[in-house]
Amino acid sequence: MNGPTAFGNGPTVCLNMIVKNESAVIRRMLASVVDLLDSYCICDTGSTDDTMDVIRAFFEEHRVPGKIVQEPFRDFGYNRTFALQRAAEMPSHVSEYVLLMDADMVLWRRPDLSVAEVKSRLIRNRVFLVYQGTDTFQYKNVRFVKNRMGITYWGVTHEYVKMPEGEDVPYGNYENNELFIRDIGDGGSKADKFERDIRLLKRGLEELPDNDRYTFYLANSYRDHAAALGIGTPDGGAAHQLAIETYQKRITIGGWVEEVWQSYYSMGKCYCDLDDFPRALHTWLEGYHAYPQRAENLYEIVKHYREKGQNSLAHVFWQMADTVRRTYPHRDYLFTQTDVYDYKLDYELSIFGYYCNPDKVNLSRVCMKVIQYRSLEGTIYHNVLSNYKFYAPAVATKYGLPLHPRNAEALAAVGRDLLAPFLGEYVPSTPSLCLDTKTGDLVVCVRYVNYRINDAGGYEGYAGGGQDIIATKNVVARFAGVNGDYDRPWSKRGDDLELHCDPTYNDGRYRGLEDVRLFSYDKYQGAGAGAGRLIYNANRGLEQVSASVPAPHDTAVMAVEHGWMVQDHAAGRLNCTNSKLLVYDRAHASLEKNWVLFGAQVAGRIVLKCVYSWSPLVLGTVCPTAGKFTETHRWEASTLPYFLKDMRCSTNGVAVGKDEIWFIGHLVSYEERRYYYHTVLVLDAATLALKKYTPLWTFEGAKVEYTLGMVYFSDYQRFLVGYSVLDRESKYMMVSKHVFDDMMILV
Repeated sequence: MNGPTAFGNGPTVCLNMIVKNESAVIRRMLASVVDLLDSYCICDTGSTDDTMDVIRAFFEEHRVPGKIVQEPFRDFGYNRTFALQRAAEMPSHVSEYVLLMDADMVLWRRPDLSVAEVKSRLIRNRVFLVYQGTDTFQYKNVRFVKNRMGITYWGVTHEYVKMPEGEDVPYGNYENNELFIRDIGDGGSKADKFERDIRLLKRGLEELPDNDRYTFYLANSYRDHAAALGIGTPDGGAAHQLAIETYQKRITIGGWVEEVWQSYYSMGKCYCDLDDFPRALHTWLEGYHAYPQRAENLYEIVKHYREKGQNSLAHVFWQMADTVRRTYPHRDYLFTQTDVYDYKLDYELSIFGYYCNPDKVNLSRVCMKVIQYRSLEGTIYHNVLSNYKFYAPAVATKYGLPLHPRNAEALAAVGRDLLAPFLGEYVPSTPSLCLDTKTGDLVVCVRYVNYRINDAGGYEGYAGGGQDIIATKNVVARFAGVNGDYDRPWSKRGDDLELHCDPTYNDGRYRGLEDVRLFSYDKYQGAGAGAGRLIYNANRGLEQVSASVPAPHDTAVMAVEHGWMVQDHAAGRLNCTNSKLLVYDRAHASLEKNWVLFGAQVAGRIVLKCVYSWSPLVLGTVCPTAGKFTETHRWEASTLPYFLKDMRCSTNGVAVGKDEIWFIGHLVSYEERRYYYHTVLVLDAATLALKKYTPLWTFEGAKVEYTLGMVYFSDYQRFLVGYSVLDRESKYMMVSKHVFDDMMILV
């Protein structure tokens, strides 16, 4: 229940604003602030829709007292001041502070920042600033003020809060990761915004010639009006010329350096729109001279030269911009283009750096800095991925340790004799592997497939198997005496065994289990029954099967199968038992694949867990008996690196020490053909939060590479990873842990 807040939770807050025809958006804004409110006082300036009814109904529903007053619109300074004066008449016990908002805004509050904490801070100052804008553009504005202190608004439009004459009022502020106002800009009075603002500002300049603020915002209004009219139109071109003239006038007036710099910056962009780069360049450099703390103008120069292929010049100005970025990390500027500093300068380097990189900057890490940015533009993301092939480190080629020749041959031979009658039809593809916690054996499962990936990246069916059938055979082998000593030969334990799965779904388009991922589940860590049980997750194709498929998979093309592996010694075969199609009530049941397993320590035992997806990061438990995945942890995509939206699971998780669980994931860049990239993803073993990750890498630079499993030898701090190339070669990489440690990027 909302209503007057106990004084122990901080001062009371009254919402104050002006509205006109805002019924389409007003509830959205009110819902974002209602938890902070103890009252409201809103001025309607002439709505002809049901805005006032919507407001009253909302606050009645939430039991927040208040009033709506009406006053015809004259200008923004007048009407906002009128609204503040009416708020001063509200009962003081529900209106100690005023929250200033517009209808087309949304107030975001960090989830762990309580209402009580927000309000309790208000007693420290009489005025508070809050950042507003978008994910890539922001500035601070007055949003909380002490009520009844004589504050007014000044300005016919683009008005600002004016303190009482003669008072030096200190400002407090909330950081942009605490409170942030998303300025959506879809309010009900925006149809003629630019023309209206031009009229109001010209009228203001008639009363106050050469006023710096009016001149600046008049230039901005001409610029925005030109963009709305179209740069190539006569009216748009004329508006651009007016903007340039007015910006020049604002520069001549002088004064606040932020507006002067903005005038240089915007005037340069106007010249660029008019295809006059020489004047744009001169103007941007004048802006740099006037205010060398900002880099957005330098970024525009870098971008121009990069687009023209003049990469050495792009590099010169990039160095200037990067120096600014590093020298002035705290950017409390007017209308800051945060994306320029956060990733766009790096994006430019990721392109021209291929041609001009005298400082040998690691361009792989530069690319990763770009694609981790949470508000990244999609076109930039895809362009970085399409260029990444030029920078991706080939880990197996560069850092792979040589396996003992006998071990390498033994791994290459898995399934070769057993499937000899089929080798014209089937080829070895991706191996999965794990260490059996009961015996210490290395268990390897090699997938054999009846299709090929051609040099263009497309799939081709084997002539004898038919184009419409995708068939898999899985062969499992065991090796004893395996450790991280790559010079030590292993010994084969027993014969290769073909893995036999439930044949119920084996008569459709997909035959056999795809992408089997082995996991040794030791629930009681060596004590009790079932220690070291081998289990698996695999992709089960369901398209065109004749058997009845249980809900919710009855319309599925692919599902995730979970089960145990049990050896039938009498028959000399390895069987999948207790197999279930996993169900997750929030999953997309038509196509599910690549869920990976890991063990989490809870109260002295290992709980079987699963990664469903990486963005959002969704983790849960698996019940083998019920075939059910139950979500236990979730981190939303907005809190994670952007590129994880395309990350898919590759390997099951491997415990590395007591504090970390390591996985390999992959993403695909879809271009004229597919390009696969991999990354090591590390979860904190205690919290299961994403802790760090490596830049994207390849095994050996092939276009299509895939992995299903890895093991870790803690005594030697080395990994053994199985992978395939073009789905037609099984390969293995031994690599030192420090190779990945040196690459890691902290979240």
